[in-house]
Amino acid sequence: MNRLTTLFLCTLALCISSRALSQGRLVAVTFEKVVPAAEQFQYVFRDYPNDIDPDAFSSAIKLIGKTSQDVRFVCLNYRTYDPNGNEVIASGLLALPEGRIKGVINVTPFCREKDWAGTVHKWTLECIPSMRGMAMLVPDTIGYGASADEVVALLMTYNAALVSVHFRQAVEEYLQTLEKPRKLPANTSFFGFSLGAAGALTTAKYYHAHPELNVKPKMLYIGDGAYDPVVSIESTIVAGECDYMLYPAIYQSLNQWKGLNLDKTKLFQGPILDNFDFVSGCDTDMTELAKVYGADLHGYLHPDWFKPGRNAEINRLMDFIKTMKVGVDRNSLPKNMKIYLRHSEEDRYVPIQCTDSLWEELRKAGYTNVKYIRKKTGSHYDMGGQSVIDVLLMKFF
Repeated sequence: MNRLTTLFLCTLALCISSRALSQGRLVAVTFEKVVPAAEQFQYVFRDYPNDIDPDAFSSAIKLIGKTSQDVRFVCLNYRTYDPNGNEVIASGLLALPEGRIKGVINVTPFCREKDWAGTVHKWTLECIPSMRGMAMLVPDTIGYGASADEVVALLMTYNAALVSVHFRQAVEEYLQTLEKPRKLPANTSFFGFSLGAAGALTTAKYYHAHPELNVKPKMLYIGDGAYDPVVSIESTIVAGECDYMLYPAIYQSLNQWKGLNLDKTKLFQGPILDNFDFVSGCDTDMTELAKVYGADLHGYLHPDWFKPGRNAEINRLMDFIKTMKVGVDRNSLPKNMKIYLRHSEEDRYVPIQCTDSLWEELRKAGYTNVKYIRKKTGSHYDMGGQSVIDVLLMKFF
């Protein structure tokens, strides 16, 4: 190879490298709107008409409204990876206070139907604390928003952490395009409830393991999560009932992203097999599906789930799910990090044994700055609403 050819190839490589760097993570800004605090409260009452009574919160709303900031809601498309490591264009919702940014909260979103994703709905309940000055970063799980054509990546907590990291990078690029560029503080809190709780825990662990990203985990608030899916499933099987029909969607997720090629006829039974694509696609509220097909697991899970030996397909599934536990050891998180756990004994979506188990692991690993808000009463929805209020009131910052 002569010197001229070598020079040409080196120049070409530098051009390609520069182009890749200039592309960054951010692909497009698809939506921007400034929303006053009062308008955000109207969203809450509109979206949860049977769960939240405006009259019961009128005094608190007036007080918070007078002391709260307007918030810029921004939907971003950005480059990240799916659970198989393939590049994909994903989306996320940024709730950016118009005034001073008091802190950053990375949110792993609740499990919901596809048309209620943050970037589809242009708002989400988890963003309410933004009116108190917190920048809320809510990346869509793969399978929602810009990647809605994909199967939803349920239980893929490592991927949830990765898309969170990449979304923050896209947000930081966006902030530099503003007329007055802004910067996110390094200290970051992590918030996740229900299916988002394990993702929030994993994301905090990821940042702690990668200090070169210059994000410092400060606080973790997680509630009613399935940190160990085996504990969740086995406890639910013992109870025999669940008000959230998620198992068909988990089946689809594992088949798509982990290539398990599971036989659904060995895992499920009854009418759902005739309409399986519908019940497993995350297009419908899974609470409503449980009402249609029944909360009694005996009605749609294969009878072998309730037998000591079980069948080979169930055992194969459970052996794999053991690998999806989000565990902690003494090096998982900063020792001085504030950790808050929440769960209710009456939760009929995710059994309380899940958080009991995580609490015990944290204790054994030597974490002493942990508070477990363990409630005797309250539904899954009650705990979700209370967790948002706790963060809104900034009790734990």
